Amino acid sequence: MMKHVIREWVELISGPISMREQDQQVFAHADLPAVNDKLSMTLRLKIHNHRSNWATIFHKGTERLVRTPILQLTPNKSALHARFTGNWDRDAGIHEPDDGLLLNKWYHIAYTLSDPEKRLDLYLDGIWIGFYGISKVMVQKVIFNDGPLHIGCTDHTHRSFNGEISNVRYFNWRLSPEEVMEDFINESQKKPIAYGSKIALIHVQCPEKSNRSAVNYDNRYENILLCKVFFLIINISFV
Repeated sequence: MMKHVIREWVELISGPISMREQDQQVFAHADLPAVNDKLSMTLRLKIHNHRSNWATIFHKGTERLVRTPILQLTPNKSALHARFTGNWDRDAGIHEPDDGLLLNKWYHIAYTLSDPEKRLDLYLDGIWIGFYGISKVMVQKVIFNDGPLHIGCTDHTHRSFNGEISNVRYFNWRLSPEEVMEDFINESQKKPIAYGSKIALIHVQCPEKSNRSAVNYDNRYENILLCKVFFLIINISFV
């Protein structure tokens, strides 16, 4: 029996770019890798100050409680707050698995979610720091959505953070701990992770000038390159 697994990821922001409370980057659902029942996001983040209210890093959805996925910082100490929408709870997930991010320090953050595996995992600098497990696995399901992905401020009262962000990546599979560590040490583009007994890998990079846009932050322009990298991994096994 031959099984074909298509895995796709896109780097939405290469950066780094500066973000303020009212700033946002918006990516349409159609421009993201197609998600079935799993996804992951990774990024690098540096915050300049703690907000007295919630700060949103990313949020995919059309309204406040349509939120698969969402990652926020808690008020005053900027601890991570990773959530998703389920068919039993519109706001399920992880709350404050860390003591809060330090100011003016770069962090690597990974959010991985899987409905088949019934879990959400959160990593900081490649280290697993928390998870949420779905208990009623036969009836409780993650609800994915076809809304836009916001980086920073959303259109429904969620404000952004004050700081910088770079290497925002969106995957249509749940990254393994090894893949998260590789992304942290920036090796994910250098070699594939082996799945199955035999592997065929197709690696296609976008043209150098594709889909660039300029965004103004503090009277300077940052170029953002939207570059899709496709992985076709063919697992072959014989029965």
